[in-house]
Amino acid sequence: MQKEYNETKFFDNEVVEETANLSPFSLEVMVRSAAQRMIQAALEMEVEEFLQRSKHEKVVVGEFRGYRNGHHRQRRVSTAVGALQIKVPRVSDNSESFASKLVKPYRRRSEGLDLLFPKLFVEGLATRDFEPCLRFLVGDEAPLSPSSISRLNKQFKTDYENWRQRDLSRLKIAYIWADGVYLQAGIGEEKASLLVIIGVDMTGQKHFLALREGYRESKESWLEALRDLRERGLNEPALAVADGGLGFWAALPEVWQQTKRQLCWLHKSRNLLDKLPKSEHREASERLRAVYLAADGEAARYLAEKLIRDWRAAGYDRAADCLHTALRHLLTFFEFPLEHARHLRTTNPIESPFATIRLRTNAARRFRTARSGLHLVFKLLERCQKGWQKISHPEKLKEVKLPG
Repeated sequence: MQKEYNETKFFDNEVVEETANLSPFSLEVMVRSAAQRMIQAALEMEVEEFLQRSKHEKVVVGEFRGYRNGHHRQRRVSTAVGALQIKVPRVSDNSESFASKLVKPYRRRSEGLDLLFPKLFVEGLATRDFEPCLRFLVGDEAPLSPSSISRLNKQFKTDYENWRQRDLSRLKIAYIWADGVYLQAGIGEEKASLLVIIGVDMTGQKHFLALREGYRESKESWLEALRDLRERGLNEPALAVADGGLGFWAALPEVWQQTKRQLCWLHKSRNLLDKLPKSEHREASERLRAVYLAADGEAARYLAEKLIRDWRAAGYDRAADCLHTALRHLLTFFEFPLEHARHLRTTNPIESPFATIRLRTNAARRFRTARSGLHLVFKLLERCQKGWQKISHPEKLKEVKLPG
């Protein structure tokens, strides 16, 4: 059967040779052969359109645009269906040079692969994994080295720079969440800090607003991030939610004086439990939960103050002082629609997507530079944003009064 099949010359020799381990009737062989024939036919049609005559048609006087002069050296072009052998026609004695628009000069890879590789990188395929995973698909001589993949990923930088310069004046942001995320990057032991801000507009839709490098979440780093948002037209939000990091809270009033503060209950609860013996953790967690799930702010304050008194009586002054100092900003969310409380109590809108993102960044082990990690996280967040749902009861945002 194999001998009879080859004699029919249904497939090009190069295609059959490349897929020698496959059955000649396999879909892969048929698709590659068909694609190669179609591309070659399209190249010949390009020449006919350029010369304005078919291959054996005589030249009309006064309309000479050159003549066919064989083909350039055979070239292997990697495509999504495999590596194909292509011969680009040549044209001589023409006033304007002929260049194929289908297979451009020096092109070794299709535009589709150039778009595919960065997407696979974002999805979790490391540069070192492209070679073994995609070699059979795109052919033995396809450019799949880590350096070639990294060059394609430079598009991430361009996308990021365009994103961070976009105009924000059309957005009306009601709430923002801010947090610092750390990645292993660079040659030192220190982790790189990425400052992230996500906001929700007056329709309830969440928006990825800011992503910047920051040094240990310092005040100066957060100031740069917040000022940049303001300069690009972002309005002053009604409420900002963040953990207990002093850098953000020190920077906020220098940019937006009227934005109210809400501390993250999740971070604060962990901090409080760290100041108590383990034997008290279960009861303390239940009582803290009762505070933020109270029916209103007055009831929450009553439960919190009772807890503070009990802790002092038991000798847990550090935990009592910590809760007393933070209580004012832990209960701010009660000043806003109760239907939004579960969104405003924590920085979960940032923590949740980053739980998935860390699976991808951890696979990269340690980034060469903080900037390379920044660009990858940007693409991951950009993808996550497409699946973000609106906050519950978005119609209640009409009750939120924006500053100014």
